Amino acid sequence: MKRGWIIMCILVFGIVGCKDFLNLVPKNKRVVANLEDVKTELLTYLASITYSTSLSPSYGGSVFRFPLYNDVATQLCLYEDDMNMSYYSDHSSIEEKAMNVYTECIDWKGVSLASVLWEKCYGAIGFLNVILDDLEKAGGYTQAEYETITGEVKTIRAYYIFKLLQFFAPYNSDKLGIPLNLDSENVIPGGRLSQREVYRIVIRELEDVLEYETVREKWNIFYYPGIVKAILAQVYMFKAGSAAAEESDWANAEKYSGELIAGYEPENREDILFNMFSGTVREYQVGGANYQLRMTYRISCGFGDIFSGIWAEGKAQRVSNELLDMYDEEDIRREAWFKTEEEEGRTIHYINKPGYTRSINEVTVLFRTAEMYLINAEAKCRQNRVAEAKDMLETFKRARIIGFENYSGEDVLGEILNERRKEFCYEAGTRWVDMKRLGIGTSRVGMSKEGEGTEVYELKSDDYRYALPIPNGVELDYNNKIEQNPGWGNLN
Repeated sequence: MKRGWIIMCILVFGIVGCKDFLNLVPKNKRVVANLEDVKTELLTYLASITYSTSLSPSYGGSVFRFPLYNDVATQLCLYEDDMNMSYYSDHSSIEEKAMNVYTECIDWKGVSLASVLWEKCYGAIGFLNVILDDLEKAGGYTQAEYETITGEVKTIRAYYIFKLLQFFAPYNSDKLGIPLNLDSENVIPGGRLSQREVYRIVIRELEDVLEYETVREKWNIFYYPGIVKAILAQVYMFKAGSAAAEESDWANAEKYSGELIAGYEPENREDILFNMFSGTVREYQVGGANYQLRMTYRISCGFGDIFSGIWAEGKAQRVSNELLDMYDEEDIRREAWFKTEEEEGRTIHYINKPGYTRSINEVTVLFRTAEMYLINAEAKCRQNRVAEAKDMLETFKRARIIGFENYSGEDVLGEILNERRKEFCYEAGTRWVDMKRLGIGTSRVGMSKEGEGTEVYELKSDDYRYALPIPNGVELDYNNKIEQNPGWGNLN
């Protein structure tokens, strides 16, 4: 195994034009002769997103990285309504690059954020297409080998396709899905598929993987029934309010989330919640009681402090007053995810989620069991089974709020959505896609883009900025069959 890691460190695959992310034909790619070569290709990719920054294979001009960690996840936090944007620069490690990111994101026009998400997702999809093609050409595999390799590839690929839909497809326009090419030999540029077409591909591939009978190998990360079901639960929940919605969406969201919460008791201790988002050991864990996937490692940040980004180990960025006021004083999440300081007679609440340290400063927790629980409760509510949803809501609140007894309000669905906001703040864009699917309008005060004083920035409930722009110079300049998202015009 050690020899395998050394091989992974030096491999670099298929270089194609960096502006051509949908032309996924590998050029100058090393010849894959047998099954072991295919395994090495896949393990190279998995190592590059879970092990170390020293592993930097590339494809399509894009160095492999998990699309939603570290700097990208932080920029998505800047898009959401859970940060107090007036104090962004209030620590010594913030420098010019970090302020440039702030300036882009303060009015939800982060073109560089869109470019990184587009590049990382499509670059990875292209490489994963090649692995499946190489597997078929190599042959000589057993059913178990086929399932462990294909199951890993199809699950990751489906997840990235889903993320592209969430970030780039206008929620209420089915025809404006995303361009998609799953054929590594196809060089012909194509237009945008409808959202219904893309969802059918994602759901079919994930359901196919669920039919596989082989147990995951130790090296498998995404090939795991719990992860596949969690993605499907997220897919059906997000799809249910979109232009691609179907009558069965909420029933399916309930089905797949329900299979993951059997026997689950919501976490009722502050230390459990804190430790979920902190760590001292570089590792990845699959199939834990509180999540389906957790990755922790050391990686430098691109803006802000080199190791803790804009968070400065929990003593820089402040929670928005609106979010903070939603927490009961006895809510264990207040202590788990925020730090307090007394400054000039006032108590300042700083964001401490993730809980970055100097030894481990990348903590990515995906597919939390708590999310599956709240998806299930929301699905029941959406299907007019409010009494069942209320029972679940009360169970969840009793775990999170010391001394809580019963919910006395009338808006059960609204309270479930409030719990989602309190529970999943600062987690890889979860709040942003919730704002999009729920049609939330917001306004906030931030530093002026002109550099002097402050401004009030507004995002409407149906705002065009909820669909990120397709980057000029990356795709639109190459593929004239793809139209820009409404409202963005020419970005050049």
